[in-house]
Amino acid sequence: MDRRLKQESAFGMRNRNCRWASIVLVALAAAACNQQTSTKAPSPQTAPASQTAAAQDGKTVLNPPGGHPLVDNPDPDEYGEFLAKPEELASVPTNEIAKSIRLNATATAVGRVVYAKNCAACHGADLKGKPEAHAPDLTDDDWRFSGDDLPSGGVNKLPSDVEWTVRYGVRSGNPYARGVEADMLAFDPQYRNAHDLGDFGRIKTVTPEEIEELAEYVLQLSGQQADPAKAAQGKALFLDNAKGNCFDCHTEEGIGNPALGSTNLTRKETYLYGSDRASIIESITKGRRGVMPAFDGKLKPEELKAVSVFVFNQAAKDPATPPATP
Repeated sequence: MDRRLKQESAFGMRNRNCRWASIVLVALAAAACNQQTSTKAPSPQTAPASQTAAAQDGKTVLNPPGGHPLVDNPDPDEYGEFLAKPEELASVPTNEIAKSIRLNATATAVGRVVYAKNCAACHGADLKGKPEAHAPDLTDDDWRFSGDDLPSGGVNKLPSDVEWTVRYGVRSGNPYARGVEADMLAFDPQYRNAHDLGDFGRIKTVTPEEIEELAEYVLQLSGQQADPAKAAQGKALFLDNAKGNCFDCHTEEGIGNPALGSTNLTRKETYLYGSDRASIIESITKGRRGVMPAFDGKLKPEELKAVSVFVFNQAAKDPATPPATP
């Protein structure tokens, strides 16, 4: 009896061992099959490596890993479902380009190249603006001129508003240019240009001492250290429509009027000619009349739209909180 039980137990153990051996063999075969398959078709986790390799082969990848690889010089066979041909942009409204995945992708690629060739000299490779060129930062939320959005009265800005500025420029001589209606008047008549002399003649409304008081108030508006007594006098001049009359362009709060392109004086980082005391005094004394060239006729229609969409996409959309007005 004991001998039979031992034999049956040994027989059962051999059966179990055989089954486990079979399972192990099947698992090893499956693993080998998967390994062979992975060498032929990389898994999604290895996709970023191929994009990195493309970047190292002379192409700059413009989008993060994961989607359709977008580069600054696409090959012809890349155009199609995910990427439009550059010439397709010419017939599509700029605001519609910004809403389309494939059109916006092309505008990003083309616009980046156009910007580097035509805009970076003044606005910087990082779009932050070059102080020596007195060019604005294109990555902030501050817009110098009103938009064309009817529901918001021009407050909400669209890619087509950027296109207008790029196409016609600022005080460029083009009849559709921005800023033709106003500039920063030179309060010392000897520095006025022909345009301002025609409007204001050589009338002098403030003295050099009063210009200094106005400068103190501007310093105070922008949250900088200022002489309180002089700033109080400067505020009175700022709001006096027969003397300084600064509020006429910069508003009573000093936040600027986008319709005219006037500076928001509560945000010193937006000053194009310096926010220190000496620079402010010079701006009031000599005036400012910045110029941006018009690119209409210099760029192809698709390039005008592409660079406008590219710049619009770099700008901050949420306004920064301005300092409290004194």
